[in-house]
Amino acid sequence: MAMEQIHIPVILSSDNNQVNAMAVVMTSAIETASEGSYYDFYCFLSDNVTEENRERLLKCRENSRKNCSVTLVDMSKYFDNNAIQYSGKVGMVHSVTTPALYRLKAPSVLSHLDKVLYLDTDTMVRTDLRELFETPMDNVYMAGVPVVWAQIKKSDRNRWLKQSGIPGMDFYVNSGVLLMNLKAMREDDVESKCLALVGKKEFAPLDPADQLILNYVCYGKIGFVPCRYNVTMSNIKHAKRMTALYSAKEVREAFDDPSVIHWTGAGKPWKYYDVLLAHEWWRRYMQSPFKDVPLNRMAKPGTLGNWWRLLKKVFK
Repeated sequence: MAMEQIHIPVILSSDNNQVNAMAVVMTSAIETASEGSYYDFYCFLSDNVTEENRERLLKCRENSRKNCSVTLVDMSKYFDNNAIQYSGKVGMVHSVTTPALYRLKAPSVLSHLDKVLYLDTDTMVRTDLRELFETPMDNVYMAGVPVVWAQIKKSDRNRWLKQSGIPGMDFYVNSGVLLMNLKAMREDDVESKCLALVGKKEFAPLDPADQLILNYVCYGKIGFVPCRYNVTMSNIKHAKRMTALYSAKEVREAFDDPSVIHWTGAGKPWKYYDVLLAHEWWRRYMQSPFKDVPLNRMAKPGTLGNWWRLLKKVFK
């Protein structure tokens, strides 16, 4: 019996620098979708994205499975297109590019939708996302996979609590894969509260501001999803600490076969061919509309030794 079709709206954000990676995210979701899953992709774009690259993104909807739509949304009218950077005088550690902030406007830009899934461009989908999208969102603004060290490492936790003023780190999630309850966000004006914090100097030394802002504003109304839907490089490094939040069995199965892999940090698969699952990313790239655009990938210094040590920790 055929499954009832479900539309899964997905937000992705980028400027011209990572539209090829955006296409890979879409291609990976398209190719791993189960029967009945239909993706409605909303590409939040900077105005520097070329016409040629916009056409390439639209070609994703021409896939043989006919299971997606692609809508390009120009975000230049909402944000200054220059990178927003904190002054060095306040001890800047992280900078924030404008596309990272685009999702903060999702409640008003996508006013016809009550619920969406957000995916970073440095992710890759490996299984159908219907189950994730159907996660109950009662009484929460957003749901994701926790940033493990934020809950476990006392020194970091206390520093963040003191400097940012966030009420707690117990529900601090990675914002690279998020379920967003746009209906509830609109009702409580979460968008305006988030935008008011852009550029807040107290956040500068702590974290990419979009992630911190979302966790700060949504604190108390954040849920968790199964960890297989956002397997980050950071959480792999802290594999043992993951068992404080998920069962050992769930963590092991997630790391062994991620539903969504997320290349947090500097080791991106479009730069390095020997980071975790880079071979799969390349296969999806060659299925995408950017397959004829060459990439100058190289070996990442120290990769093999580092991954060997990490794998021994996880699977010993």
